Amino acid sequence: MKMKRRDFLKVTVAAGAVAAAGLPKLNAFAAYQDKKDAASPGRWIPSTCQGCTAWCPVEFYVQGERAVKVRGNQLSKANGGYCCPRGHMMIQQLYDPDRVKVPMKRTNPVKGRGIDPKFVPITWDEALDAIAEKMMELRKANEPEKLMYMRGRYSPTSTDLLYGTLPKIFGTPNYFSHSAICAEAEKMG
Repeated sequence: MKMKRRDFLKVTVAAGAVAAAGLPKLNAFAAYQDKKDAASPGRWIPSTCQGCTAWCPVEFYVQGERAVKVRGNQLSKANGGYCCPRGHMMIQQLYDPDRVKVPMKRTNPVKGRGIDPKFVPITWDEALDAIAEKMMELRKANEPEKLMYMRGRYSPTSTDLLYGTLPKIFGTPNYFSHSAICAEAEKMG
């Protein structure tokens, strides 16, 4: 039996539709929710996406104190109320169990591939004191160039005072930002 390409495509589409009709709705990115949580009232809070340097306007749906959904801002003319996959991943990044939420200190002096650094959580005061102590050691040893200052994407240390001025006053030429290896590098080719 000879079948035309058009007829083959029709049969394939019809078979796929019949098979898909019997399946439950699939959503790989939806987190499990209790029935009571899904029914609890929430509110949409406007914000901006930090998935890239476009800073698209978005809205987060918050139930209780937890963001459960993200969408493009419905009033925005910039993105027409849509949100790309990077924006939708913000909730997964926020609630990632491996996300570092507090300063961590290495307790194992042995370094190398496959060696556990044995990080332990410390307070912000302890972290800032340790950094200040190391900076003072470098100054006293007349080795300010050994300090390397790096800021992450959209961090609170993005201010000119910390990012631009501090390394110059301290005497180190070694400072850069996330943009140097991401957005700016992309523009350079």
